[in-house]
Amino acid sequence: MITGACPFEIPPEIKVSALYASGGFVVFRGLLADESFRELVAEALTARAGGKRNVLAASDRTEERGGSPCRAFTSAPGGVVQWRLFSAPALLASLAQICGLSAQPTGGGSYTYYEEAGDFLALHRDIVTCDLAVITCLQETAPEHCGGGLLVYPRHMSEPLLSVRAAGRATAIPAVLRRGDTIALLGGIVPHEVIPMEQRRQRIVSVMCYRVLPAGWVSSYSRRSRMTGG
Repeated sequence: MITGACPFEIPPEIKVSALYASGGFVVFRGLLADESFRELVAEALTARAGGKRNVLAASDRTEERGGSPCRAFTSAPGGVVQWRLFSAPALLASLAQICGLSAQPTGGGSYTYYEEAGDFLALHRDIVTCDLAVITCLQETAPEHCGGGLLVYPRHMSEPLLSVRAAGRATAIPAVLRRGDTIALLGGIVPHEVIPMEQRRQRIVSVMCYRVLPAGWVSSYSRRSRMTGG
């Protein structure tokens, strides 16, 4: 295996978190109430009409965070429903309890539609403004054994992507997302990818990025919640 020094510094507040201790990710259900989930699904289906294909034939081989991994999928910007739900103080408090981290959204989210055979997203780490990625599966149309799953590489959190590629997918952990499931992922630290979809499989996901706040920092959302009693 090719190894090397960590290509970036992992903030101390992340290193001591429950999410980091669990390998940098956790899959769970119940982040959204049933009615909120139905609203989110409806917005995603409506947004699909204005979605655009996002295709890149070759990765730029960035070894740190960000870069331009090769990909093929359809995407659309998130709307008012997604923002309202995923910036709500109560949801931020739930994420803090689950992850052991305080975080705030860094901007509007998106919807991703893996809907054509071969749709995928190559190995990468998320951009610097996406310490924590919260991905909720809104629609899933095929059984688990069909290709197209999310793979995470927690054993390689401190290694360059070159090491991950050399180690191969045998070192990955499949993160199975069924309809209604959410993954909280330290996307800027844990390497991850979506392997190519097979013919029978389609998936729609909601994606929201958060910046982890330094220890002792109170987000504007938390301040607002305390002031209003929300």
